[in-house]
Amino acid sequence: MNTEKPLKTKVGLVLRTEVLDDAKCMFHIDECSCLSQFTERALDYYMGYIRSGRMTDYLSPMIMSSLKAVSDENTKRVTRILFKLAVEIAVMNNLYAASLNIDEEQINILRRECEKEVRKINGDFNMNDAIRWQKR
Repeated sequence: MNTEKPLKTKVGLVLRTEVLDDAKCMFHIDECSCLSQFTERALDYYMGYIRSGRMTDYLSPMIMSSLKAVSDENTKRVTRILFKLAVEIAVMNNLYAASLNIDEEQINILRRECEKEVRKINGDFNMNDAIRWQKR
């Protein structure tokens, strides 16, 4: 493990008074031990931002992890709902299959027609649409 301190150079900066006053107030919030450490972190951050050309790469890691957690939870929720829906559809299909006397070719024809209709109306299909469709 390298225990040597990095080489540092003392420099003079000319800053607007309000920027310096803000930095003096903020360096404690960022848990920096001194204004120099705060300034170095701020420069590293800003140079990384310029190099990347994308601000999203420099969002707070806390924000990014929160967004990922929310996204993961939503994915899990949608997956559970889709699974439950698939089970209910399987039950309905089995009930229909047990009660109808229809051959496989008729089912395939109906499936193709339904697919065309659902595409045509962009998936916005409800029971009223099905009743109207069956009456034509």
